[in-house]
Parts: sequence; C-alpha cells; structure tokens
Amino acid sequence: MKKHQLILITWLALLIGSLRPAAAQEVAHVNIGAMIVCELASSTNIPPSFSGDGCTTMNGRLVSPHKRAIWLRMTVDIPETMAHSPRPLGLFISAKAASRAWVNGQLIGNNGEPAHNAEAEVPGRMDAVFPVPHGLLHAGENTVIIQMSGHHGYIGLVSPIHFIAIAAYAAPSDTILREYMPSLLPLGVLVLGALYFGVLAIRRRDYGPRLLIPLTALFSAAQLLAEVSRGFTPYLYPFHDIRLVLILAFAVATGVSLFLHVLTRFLGKHRWLIAGISLVIYAALLLFADGFDRKSSLALLLPSLYAMMIAVYASARGAKLAGGYAAALFLFSGLIFFTPTQFLDTYFYYCVAGLLLFLFIGEIRDHQRERRLREREKARADKLQVILDESRERESPTNIKITSAGKVEFIPTSDIAFCKGAGDYVELGVKGRAPVLHSQSLNDMEAELPGTFLRVHRSYLVNTAFIRALEREASGAQLILTTGETVPVSRRILPSVRKALA
Repeated sequence: MKKHQLILITWLALLIGSLRPAAAQEVAHVNIGAMIVCELASSTNIPPSFSGDGCTTMNGRLVSPHKRAIWLRMTVDIPETMAHSPRPLGLFISAKAASRAWVNGQLIGNNGEPAHNAEAEVPGRMDAVFPVPHGLLHAGENTVIIQMSGHHGYIGLVSPIHFIAIAAYAAPSDTILREYMPSLLPLGVLVLGALYFGVLAIRRRDYGPRLLIPLTALFSAAQLLAEVSRGFTPYLYPFHDIRLVLILAFAVATGVSLFLHVLTRFLGKHRWLIAGISLVIYAALLLFADGFDRKSSLALLLPSLYAMMIAVYASARGAKLAGGYAAALFLFSGLIFFTPTQFLDTYFYYCVAGLLLFLFIGEIRDHQRERRLREREKARADKLQVILDESRERESPTNIKITSAGKVEFIPTSDIAFCKGAGDYVELGVKGRAPVLHSQSLNDMEAELPGTFLRVHRSYLVNTAFIRALEREASGAQLILTTGETVPVSRRILPSVRKALA
C-alpha cells in the first residue's frame, strides 16, 4: 500500500471513531415550541400574570431578546427518575441575553442582570446554568419563567435562544468542550500543514498557488479555534456576535484561498477575469443568505463548487492531478450540501484536514518530482562541466606550483593521477615519476585544482581522466587507475562518485 493511501485511510478511521455517539444523558427540554412571551413597559423584576396586554403565545425558536426586555413562561415535563434523582440538577439556558429564572414560582438565580435598558443591564454569560434546589421539581409538568434582555448585543440573530433544558448540574463550558473535543483532533494537521508548507513556499519564493494551501490550512485552524472558544471560557453574550463574525470571516478566507489555489494551479488564460466574476457572485449570495450557519456553509460550499468545476475542466484537458482534485472537491461539496448543520458542527474540520492532506500529498509529490528534476539537471551540468574541464586541460593544461623540501616546481595538473592527504602535506601521484610530497592541506589544494578532480574519500582526490574502473569489494569500493594504482572510495561518497562516473 502506498504511503499517501495509508495516511488517508488512517485519517478516515479517526473520523469514524470521532463520530461515535456519546453516552446518553437524561435531559428534560423546555417546551420552546409554544411559550407565552410578554414585553412589558414596567421595570419590575416580579413575574407578570402572562395574561394581559403585551403577552402572546408564539414559537419559542423565533423569540428574540435583542435590544429589548421580555418575559418567557414555559413548561417542562420531568421524568419520574429525574425528579427523584439524588444528583443535583440545573436549568441550562444558552441565549444571547442576561437572564433571571424561576422554577415553580421560586427564584433560582441570575445570569447577569436583565433590565429594560442598556444602562441598567449587566450582560450575562452566553451559556449559563442555574442550580435547581433539591425537591423543587416534581414528576410531570413544571413551570419555568425567565426574564431576559439583550441590550448589549450587536447583531440580531434568527434564533438567539439556542436551547433551554434541565439536566444533571455541570459547567456548561465543560459540556460544550466535550462536544467540540473531536474537532480538535485535526488541529495538529492544520497547524503543522500551514507551518511546513508555508515555510516551504516562502523559502522557494513561490507566492502563487503553493502559498495558498498553507493559507487555507491556517484560516481553517483559526476558524476551528474561534468555533471551540465557546467551550474554553464562559464568555459574556456580547462576545458571541464577535465569535460568529470571526467564524464567518475565517470560513470565507478558507473557501477563497482554496478556490484561488485551484484556479491558479489549473487555469492560465482569463483566470483573473473568472476569479473576479466568481467572487462578485459569491459575495452577493453570502450577503443575502439568512443566518450565520447558512452563511458559513455557503462560504465554504460555493468556492468548493467553483474549484470543482475548474478541476473537472482541467481534467478534461488532460491536466495532471486535476481528476483527483475534482473527486476530492466533489465529496467535500456534497457533505456541505447534504448535511449543512451537522457538517459545521461535526464533519467540517475532519473534511478540511482530509482535503488538505490530499493537497499536501500532491504538493509533496510535486516537490519530489521537482527535486529529482533539479538533481538530474545538476548531474547533467556537473558532467558537462567535467567534460569542458577535461577538454580545456587537454588543450591548455593547468600548471600547479608545488613546494617540496624547499624546492618549488610547476607540475601540469593533467599529469597528477591522485592526491592523498597526509596532515599538513599532500602526496601527489604523478604520471611517470615517484610520488611528490607537497606542503599544503588537501582541502586547500582541492580549491586550486580544476573540475576534473573528484573527491572520492576524506583523504583522496582523483583525476577523472585516470579512472579505468570502479570495483566493489566486501570492505567497500575502490577506483582502479590507468597508472595501475588503486584509490579507496568512501561509502558515504560512493553514490555521488557513481553518479559522476555515469
């Protein structure tokens, strides 16, 4: 099995493992399908009768405390086992509002200070829990009254009340973080991918499609951190608007980076005209979409569809890897389209990490292919240089000044078969005469000799014009020279010697 296939299978196994259902917890949800909602002019903190003017029965999912103060009355059906459970219970309210709660006529706590104006209101936490005194609840119908205000919110949401429930008492941030925990597994892939491929692109000064892959990973990681911040700290409800804007902004940045990567990789002519038209349509559709969840889904779906169409077109024209891009983007877009809400909550970061793994593998293969090409080009250039040096040496041999025993002489480098290092001296094997000892280090001499000399060992330089054969032995390898002498070849240098002699 190929390495990249093993990586993708392992990632799929992690995804499946993360989607196992959590252990069931007994929860009594408040009946928010139909509740009595009152908006009163008075500033009293005493619950109203819920029967006078200003009160109406409506679908609780459409109730909004944004920029106003309201009272809610609802019922919750408590199972027998929960009513007599020894475990402490809590009333959980997740809403963009400050709140105060009563259960069966008894005040059980405040989350901030709800009020009729922004000056008097103290913002509450987005996710709050009120401890319910033991014995206050009974099996069957129980009444819950909540006073809410949301004067410090920035954005009016379609459903600012996320849920109201009674369950075993626990810190809301802990419960939320447990739900988000599986989404944290891909974070390492996203961050490491962003760092590795970002550094690689910058080192290669490639600020085109290759830099867009680490940017996609970086924006996706930032979106993940913005998403799970709700589980890290029990923030005040005004920050929720900022969090939603950050999630949407990073989703847009992720989608656009992915689209531009595919565009610049597979299209040449008219690509910026196509990019401009696509992004204008994209911005218009996002602007008119309802709700942040839908906007965030579209922010990823539309660029993925654009990129998929480009990849399909490039594949039809025979572009390498375009078919794989088209298939990966088709699966990615399909998951967003058919499971938009679940996608954002559960699948998103695994799918992005899986998609980026596919892109990373493609980049690694491209990088390896380019490296092999550069190595072949360098080998051809080195061989050409050796040929040129040999030709130049034959036409006009270079003389090198040799100092030995107080005597100076000039020896043509074309007559030197090899150089052997011996401390601060070099022993020269010269054609037709006895070895000559030269007072210079081997490294210094290597810098003076022409390119026809090849380093084959820590202590040996060899003139390639004198090499007759390369022999392998049990103890290593050696070069047979035309002078009849042998020179050892280092195991470490052997591959480059073979390449030079090829």
